[in-house]
Amino acid sequence: MPRQDPKAPAHGQDALFDPPTTKDSQRTDGGRHTRAMAGSLEAARTAGLIDAIDEGLATVLLHGAWALDSFEAQNKPYGASKTVPAIVEALRESRMTPDARATETEDRIADLVTELSTAEDDDHTVAAEGWVS
Repeated sequence: MPRQDPKAPAHGQDALFDPPTTKDSQRTDGGRHTRAMAGSLEAARTAGLIDAIDEGLATVLLHGAWALDSFEAQNKPYGASKTVPAIVEALRESRMTPDARATETEDRIADLVTELSTAEDDDHTVAAEGWVS
């Protein structure tokens, strides 16, 4: 009886994650990183986080995902260590990370507070509050 490959996934484990990218799968469907990045960019467009002016940055993000797929298909794990930090920085710049989205919310709150503090009171509001008799 042949010995089972210790690196092979056990029953049910292969469904937990997308399979690693191979040269053939990258050529036919783009690879798992490229598919995930394309989906993220579409969701960011729908949410209004990026628009037409950010398309250049979107192409950089897609290229980074393609590069990750290429490194994975060629079994070159050290390539990803050089690519991932640049991709994460590009994601921050496009406000597609949780921290960046929180910063955007904080910016909106600060803008609202500034707008409320600089609002001019009219005579009717001041009289209604009882400040002027």
